[in-house]
Amino acid sequence: MKRIMGAAAVVGLLVVGAVGCGPWDQQRKTVSYEVPGQVDELVVDGTSGGIDVRVGDGPVRVVEKRAWQDEEPQGTHELKDGVLKLTYSCDNCGIGYEVHVPAGTRLKLSQTSGGIQLHDVAGDVDAKVTSGGIEATGLKSRNVKMSVTSGGVNARFVEAPTRAELSTDSGGVQVRVPSGQQYQVEAHSDSGGTEVKVPSVAGAPHILIARATSGGVQVDNG
Repeated sequence: MKRIMGAAAVVGLLVVGAVGCGPWDQQRKTVSYEVPGQVDELVVDGTSGGIDVRVGDGPVRVVEKRAWQDEEPQGTHELKDGVLKLTYSCDNCGIGYEVHVPAGTRLKLSQTSGGIQLHDVAGDVDAKVTSGGIEATGLKSRNVKMSVTSGGVNARFVEAPTRAELSTDSGGVQVRVPSGQQYQVEAHSDSGGTEVKVPSVAGAPHILIARATSGGVQVDNG
């Protein structure tokens, strides 16, 4: 078994951009609002700033942490057929999102520069980051897909997922799942090593896939 190299440094790569926005963020402003109505799915398309999703009671609550140099960014939100979309577009500016949603809300998140953080969510997750990282704790989601181009992935499950697929091109992958379940595990690193402490059982009902091109991969339980 190869000793893991890159995954131990995953956490340090995750929170970049979670509350800040960029080297040009000379002006800052925080705006918060509630979104009335039933939200089954949250879609966020972020450019610079970061995304932080937490479980909350009551209506969905959004906190926009705006930063800009010339012109203040204006975020838009649209709720249609149970899908809430948060977007913005501007130059030399960014919005970091903190969103409080019901536990079972499906998440489709995309971030160009900055991190994604998830806390105690239970809905299916599809999260992508170009530069930054993804950190998820208290996960109860059945289906999870997380991919990062540059940065780490750290996912800690408190309930066994049906399928979890975690990957990074440059960084490391760490995944921790509950004991007492059978998992089919596929772990691979082109450069960095792997450390798998979860026995892999062919045909098991819970599938874990962890891949890194450059960086370590660690799969643990407990």
